[in-house]
Amino acid sequence: MQKKKKMTSRIKKTTFLLILFLPFTSIIKGQILEFYNPIVVTYRSGMLNNEKVNAGIFDYFKQDTSKMKYEYLKYDSDKESLYKYDDTKNSFQKILCLKSENFKSLKKIKLGIFDEFNLTRENSKSFIASSPYGKYPSHHKIVTSIDILQKTKKRLIIKINYQDEFEWKYFGILILTDYKYENLEDNE
Repeated sequence: MQKKKKMTSRIKKTTFLLILFLPFTSIIKGQILEFYNPIVVTYRSGMLNNEKVNAGIFDYFKQDTSKMKYEYLKYDSDKESLYKYDDTKNSFQKILCLKSENFKSLKKIKLGIFDEFNLTRENSKSFIASSPYGKYPSHHKIVTSIDILQKTKKRLIIKINYQDEFEWKYFGILILTDYKYENLEDNE
């Protein structure tokens, strides 16, 4: 009989607590973690200084893409280089040189929400990113490497490997166009 009273008392307390906290459950909102992963993707083409360029997103996903951080990128197949527009210098700065004989390590490259990185060539198709300040501390969003998937006169397709602040690994694909040759076939 005493067990039954304890059990009934426990049920009443639990029911009371549930009823007490029920109104507050509508305040709590869940998060879909997929929307909080950083993304790297080609956004669109645009005009900058009367020149047609690519734009790449380097940010967390937002419903309004105009509020996402993006960079203006320019692929020049004649110079075999990829450039990023630097707002402070109002000019394009080289971030990737595809000619092996001309490649020098590039320093302090910044893309969107990712920390700065140095870029060194691993082989003809891969570049390794590293911290310009020694080792990255924990809980940082970093680019780890860049791989060249395809290079033609018209297009450069690169894979950017990166990780978020929880060290989850991702990759993004950028499809960049050299607009001087946009009317060529892809295999030329």
